[in-house]
Amino acid sequence: MATYSTVKGFTIQSLATDPFTSTVAAGTWAAGNAMNTDRSAMGASVMAPTSASLAAGGNVTPGANYQSVVELYDGTSWTTSPASLTTARFSPGGVGTVNTACIIAGGSPAPGSATGICESFDGSTWTEVNNLTTARKDLGPGGAGSATAGLLSGGATGPGAVSALSEEWDGTSWSEENDMNTAREYTAQFGTSTASINAGGYSTGYVGIVESWNGTSWSAATALNTVRDELAGTGIATGGLVFGGYAPPTIANTEYYDGTSWTEVADLATVRYRQGGTGGSATSAISFGGLAKTGATEVWTATTNAIKTFTSS
Repeated sequence: MATYSTVKGFTIQSLATDPFTSTVAAGTWAAGNAMNTDRSAMGASVMAPTSASLAAGGNVTPGANYQSVVELYDGTSWTTSPASLTTARFSPGGVGTVNTACIIAGGSPAPGSATGICESFDGSTWTEVNNLTTARKDLGPGGAGSATAGLLSGGATGPGAVSALSEEWDGTSWSEENDMNTAREYTAQFGTSTASINAGGYSTGYVGIVESWNGTSWSAATALNTVRDELAGTGIATGGLVFGGYAPPTIANTEYYDGTSWTEVADLATVRYRQGGTGGSATSAISFGGLAKTGATEVWTATTNAIKTFTSS
């Protein structure tokens, strides 16, 4: 049997990169079991797996029917938690990697208002903890990181007052970090407190702006293919998804981010905005709720490509 060195005349001494790197090639959305309460603009545990996700608060439209209801998803169906938020609100932000350890912060408890109220969930009880340093709304569905190391960015301090603020949660309190380069509300954020992506939103208009957080500062990244706000997203900084949103019109498409560029993949079956999204991964995610008033849930399953990269030295 011929060896590689005999055929090619040299020996591979090292591999500069992992020869098998998985990237999302395509995927599909499939109908899942609906939420128990149709609503939009919830806070969500964006980085939690689909088997342990949480949706809290939101609005039952029409009108300012702001909610305190909390629902938990087990990978198959939603269960209404007997423990509701202590403060009903619209469009808070959520951080958490599991539905038994989640933070819901900010939001709007009344039309036009913004709050800094922050609540911690341990799986059975909500407890008020230290507030955001700056009251903000339109943070939904959530931010990056966990219940002990989270990040929430953007939002609005009042009607028309979009914000570039970023705050980091250390498990006890919030601290203001470096601002985003562009103030925006209704963005999609995902990743960790040290490696996060913030995509889309509304600034002085609908934008496709994307910024990357490295734990210290924000830098410009490749823009979305489709400009939009009120979208949802999940994943990590080198492998994430955004889906749905509004430009207008309402948008159904999904985009995959590989850490460098965005690729359009499959559309949602239910066109919506102000929906929730969780999963913590680009290969397994859920989209739920949103406008027009719905409790519909869709489950994302991706196929992947294995890319082989060899470098001789």
